Amino acid sequence: MNKSVGLALVLTIGLVAPAWTKEVKCPISTIAFTSTRDYPAPPVANNLEIYLMDGDGTNPRRLTEDIYADGQPHLSPDGKGRVVFDSNRARAAGEPLNTSDLFLTDENGIPPTLLTRGSSATWSPDGKRIAFHRSASFTVPGTGKLPIRPDGGAPTLDSDIFVAKVKDLLKGKEPKNLTFAEPRLYIHDDADWSPDGTKIAYTRHGVNDSHQNSITAEICVIDAKGKEDPVCYLGDNDEEERGPAWSPDGTRIAYMCRKGPGVNARGLKFFAICTINADGTGEKKLTAGEVFDATPVWSPDGLRILFARGETASAELWVMNAADGSEQTQFTDTNGANGGANWGVITGECKHK
Repeated sequence: MNKSVGLALVLTIGLVAPAWTKEVKCPISTIAFTSTRDYPAPPVANNLEIYLMDGDGTNPRRLTEDIYADGQPHLSPDGKGRVVFDSNRARAAGEPLNTSDLFLTDENGIPPTLLTRGSSATWSPDGKRIAFHRSASFTVPGTGKLPIRPDGGAPTLDSDIFVAKVKDLLKGKEPKNLTFAEPRLYIHDDADWSPDGTKIAYTRHGVNDSHQNSITAEICVIDAKGKEDPVCYLGDNDEEERGPAWSPDGTRIAYMCRKGPGVNARGLKFFAICTINADGTGEKKLTAGEVFDATPVWSPDGLRILFARGETASAELWVMNAADGSEQTQFTDTNGANGGANWGVITGECKHK
């Protein structure tokens, strides 16, 4: 072979990718969260917007931009970048400002699509279904019980845990109630789907409890198909526990525990962040509770826990080691408030250092 021809072939092979080469995609650690950073001045409620940022705190970008309260975003675990979130944009005339419906968007912020009445959604591991809480008596906007607290996504007196396939909700089908029982004894909210898809953790407390200091609130776990009675933990104390979040390996649950020593303006103990083993043993307190700590979520590798710290109008996201609560580090530093986070992955273009 002529040497010049051979050299040309080598160069051509080196420069042109084979036809069978596939585009490589990588899972990118991503945090979805709620913030008032672009509208820090009161009133706070309708200043809430949904944002994304990379798992190292860089590349913040905004998904919603409207006059409504948008919060509690949750990334689909399939890496497709779908985001289900709360919004009060569809509430009927006369309904409270913190009345929530669930909407679906994606990482590019496409116009949100209404799914159903509800709040605090969590995805099944296969990305096909969501679980959430809503009033069991809701039928159409303007019906059902009213929220028992003024915070976004607050449950109603007849709040239950519901599940549904997202594709069915888009067709207008009704979700399945997992926790309905008469007589009405409990309020159910704050659902979180286990990593293996078989269970859903949630908060349960008595209907006659104080809604500002729910001392009967406990963490419960129910079969995701609703075929078994729930198993509940931590009901033997007079402390409020809420907001469960499964670790990625399914062995532990993080949650908010009202274990001061600090107290708020109403004289109630501040929430701290605690964890418990999935079988209800081994409760561990990770933060001091000297300020308000809330809404813990795990990093995708299970090594860290992200949570909100501070007053409602000025809270920031913090991160710590999941094993023992060490190395507590402030993660955001903006005007306004940051919180209500979810930590997952979005499959995208690989990043090279």
